[in-house]
Amino acid sequence: MSKPIKVSYIWNRENVESLFEASYKYQFNNSHKRYIGWFFIAVMQFGVVAALKKGAFELLLFSTIMVVYWYYGKKIIAKKRAEKSFETSEFKDKKIEMLIDEDGFTLLSPYQEKWSWDDVQEVIELNNDIMLYKHPNFHYIPEKGFESIEEKSRFKSLVRQYGRLR
Repeated sequence: MSKPIKVSYIWNRENVESLFEASYKYQFNNSHKRYIGWFFIAVMQFGVVAALKKGAFELLLFSTIMVVYWYYGKKIIAKKRAEKSFETSEFKDKKIEMLIDEDGFTLLSPYQEKWSWDDVQEVIELNNDIMLYKHPNFHYIPEKGFESIEEKSRFKSLVRQYGRLR
């Protein structure tokens, strides 16, 4: 058994923003909801065309607002919710420490929790950061949470060994 991989970082606004951007993009690209969105956009674009042909200002305005909401509004609203959640979180500005080894990973602070590799459903690499996922919970590890690039490489090798890296 090799020595455990140590992870340590402060759960701050910068990490929340980084996690939000990466996970929002990941969820959008890997969600079945995006097909509903494409259908929604197609219907709204037909609404814009019909409104322009018939001179229906109300339909044009409604369709335009819905398209703008789909492309920009959803993300802004979700980001505001994430920021509000951070502000009320028990983790806000606290040091997060964990140990990762062949048995799984153990959260040491701010409270203790252990997940075996069987508990972890997937490990997602988001840009250079990592998210360990066990429905409905996840743990985020920013790149700077690893002591070195070698530690991060050891972590990825360990995760691959259990077939959890996505």
